[in-house]
Amino acid sequence: MKLQIIEEPQLSFHQNKLHIDIRAGLSTHGAFDKGSTAVPVPIRIGVIGTTATVDGVRDWLEHCKHGVTSDERKLKTLRPSFPGMTQEVFGTTLELSDAATRAITRHELSAAMSGADPLPQIVKVFLDHARDLAGKSGLHVLVVAPPPEVFALGDVPRVLAPDPPIDELQEPAPEQEAAPPSNQNFHDLFKAQAIDLQLPCQLSRPDTYGSAAGRLRNRRLQDKATTAWNFHTALYYKAGGVPWRLARQPALLTTCYVGVSFFRSVSGDKLMTSVAQVFDERGEGLIVQGGSASYDKDDRSPHLSGDDAQELLANGLATYRREHKTVPARVVMHKTSYFNADEKKGFKQAAEDENLEVLDLVSVRRSGARVLRAGDSPMVRGTAMLFDDKSGIVYLKGTVPYFQVYPGAYIPRAIEFVREDGEASAADLARELVGLSKLNFNNTQFDSGDPITVRAARRVGDILKHVPTGKKVNSRFRYFT
Repeated sequence: MKLQIIEEPQLSFHQNKLHIDIRAGLSTHGAFDKGSTAVPVPIRIGVIGTTATVDGVRDWLEHCKHGVTSDERKLKTLRPSFPGMTQEVFGTTLELSDAATRAITRHELSAAMSGADPLPQIVKVFLDHARDLAGKSGLHVLVVAPPPEVFALGDVPRVLAPDPPIDELQEPAPEQEAAPPSNQNFHDLFKAQAIDLQLPCQLSRPDTYGSAAGRLRNRRLQDKATTAWNFHTALYYKAGGVPWRLARQPALLTTCYVGVSFFRSVSGDKLMTSVAQVFDERGEGLIVQGGSASYDKDDRSPHLSGDDAQELLANGLATYRREHKTVPARVVMHKTSYFNADEKKGFKQAAEDENLEVLDLVSVRRSGARVLRAGDSPMVRGTAMLFDDKSGIVYLKGTVPYFQVYPGAYIPRAIEFVREDGEASAADLARELVGLSKLNFNNTQFDSGDPITVRAARRVGDILKHVPTGKKVNSRFRYFT
């Protein structure tokens, strides 16, 4: 058994200049692909909402043009001011014209909300306007801004437990259903219906742009500067930009990361469907849908048949090939349940068919084990306890030396990982998990508690279960966030 602290992974920004922190790196060096042809100048956005929410978004974006000063007095590194979408940072601007807005009338909204099942009707109203705007040439991103009462329909009061459940990153057994099938929300329903739009959509809650009426119960607001950072960076990503990427070591193999997860159908039955998120080293995610899964009586976890496992990875590699005109030398698969013999056989066959040099099959889940630190401070982010050469636990949240604080509210929990097949050492796997926690382009605070492979698997599954059968699904992850 070995205890070590993994050094915070470097991120690459404009002209491959490095920094460990996202916001400091963007402010100092600029976005990774700033000035490239992939990033539109300006980024033309459309906004859909009521008259009040459209005006709120417009006014807030206008205010953010000049930057947003942080209210933080002590932890300025943790919560820096937002400089605006300047030439030095993003190399572009946002453009919102009157012709690119759609105001939903109170009559339309009231009629949709008056039914017995209002959410699908409200989604339809917003989707009709979204399709109209998406058909207009020249737009790059749609901002969808429903009023507070729409979000309230799907909001379930959240009790923030001091200790997350152990199965938070583990595929639940049938008797462990987390929520009834009727638990729907506007975000997931709208994203599912809009998945075939030509434009990615960014949903905006009223508290984002400063509406006091939008501060729904039990929602913990970010400071204003952090909100501006996150929103504008997400728009940059959805418009086609790459804000940052993991710094690549030239001596290492070109690696593709695949997250595999399962989700229940909306009807609430026990049928499970698989989905894979294929992430390249730039952090760009591609979605691949798989076949049905079944529960194993012994480990009470969902699994694929050998043929379905082979097809899922083969389709993922084909998607990667279409995007990059080549295949990676190494594939790392993260799965939140253990790999059984059939899955190993199927995944390895798909890798063999593509002549992959290395395939690492790694199960990842929230750990019940803890490492205790002397004193009152939580564990340092990156602390890893390696049990042997193929397994261990690693803290993706914890005290961050760069911030000089633990930027969380509750005791952090470690991620447990086991390499069930492959070649990578436990130390290398832990290092990759820490790095993959920094690839969430919707959040500019880098200490995410999950690797992007697992986080994406959960979010994509939440949306895909609402997608109608036969509907064409855009394969890019930016359409799901």
